[in-house]
Amino acid sequence: MAETADASLHHRGCRSPRWLEYETGDEVEFTAFPHVTWRAKLILLPTGNTLVFLVNPYYEIAALHRDGGRWRVATLDRFAAYGMGTDLFDGVIAQPSLSVVVDEDRISAHITDDGTVAHSWHLSPLPPELREVVDTKEWLTIGLTSSLDLGRRLSGNPLPTLINARQVRLGAARTSYTEQAQLLSESDFARKVRLELIGLSCEMIRRTLGIEIDDDLLVATLACSAGNSAWIMRLEGRDKLASALPIVLLYATKSRTASQRPAPGGGVHLMAADAAAVAACFEMVAPVAEATGNTVLRLADEPTVEQRGTEYLADMVIGTPEQFRAAYAFYRDDEGDWSLHETRGHLAMTIGLDVRHRAAELIHRYPKVAVI
Repeated sequence: MAETADASLHHRGCRSPRWLEYETGDEVEFTAFPHVTWRAKLILLPTGNTLVFLVNPYYEIAALHRDGGRWRVATLDRFAAYGMGTDLFDGVIAQPSLSVVVDEDRISAHITDDGTVAHSWHLSPLPPELREVVDTKEWLTIGLTSSLDLGRRLSGNPLPTLINARQVRLGAARTSYTEQAQLLSESDFARKVRLELIGLSCEMIRRTLGIEIDDDLLVATLACSAGNSAWIMRLEGRDKLASALPIVLLYATKSRTASQRPAPGGGVHLMAADAAAVAACFEMVAPVAEATGNTVLRLADEPTVEQRGTEYLADMVIGTPEQFRAAYAFYRDDEGDWSLHETRGHLAMTIGLDVRHRAAELIHRYPKVAVI
């Protein structure tokens, strides 16, 4: 077709080509590309725990382009329309058309066109050690190449060679999570660690607030920590917050590095319905947080520049969904280096179904979500 062509390889015994020739032979109708064979790998680069979702999207089809009378392989050229480039810098610029979705048992890379998924690849299962790395990132790099057989074992990191040869298309994709992937699980912590930390938290609550975590509250706490919020949803007022507080403290243990600095992908965000509910939550959490050496902060409606520079770095942050949305939008769009702020919030706990609904699309960026 003029200066472009598509070459496809098909075995007659298993697949017919997806193009049709009219009887006159004068016209050719090309239907959509078939769901051709593809391979993908999740590569962890040694520098900065950088993850690349590397895909060879076409194993049976090659797009060709004629330059100066000679044909060259141009399979990846079509992805330029989605903002994917051939420079390493392109791999860190988030593109609206690219997305990575983490599900319970897989991770998927999507490319959308006019709101429709035009390309999709996935890896399954997602090993726990890689899920842990994914959870510390706000976005992942998607790399597309037709120069590697990703069905084979790779020796070393192939990306530098591919980038230098301009044989890979790169683009950054924001990460989101499905509800199933966000469920709390007993496997989030070692069983002994989980039980010991919950027990310690219950004792600190008794000492600081004078609240006894009885059997009913403890059952609700343990069930919620394993992904079942039915028990805790039946509780009301102070009992509900007291039952949820050990879970908050449990996940807040991931908020700091070994050197006690704020950790990417750490921290707990508590979302309440209104200013009164935020105040009630803060009054209960703050004394226990102080006693356990954790930091807690309440979001302001109109934070100062200084507050914006520190508010997400607390181990526990409390506010309304609207306040969290405004704060996150600021970190995402500001020209400064807010990468650490963007990745804060490992667990979002929403107090009420209505609060979760009001959090809307914001909630999908959290690795873990508990609705109480």
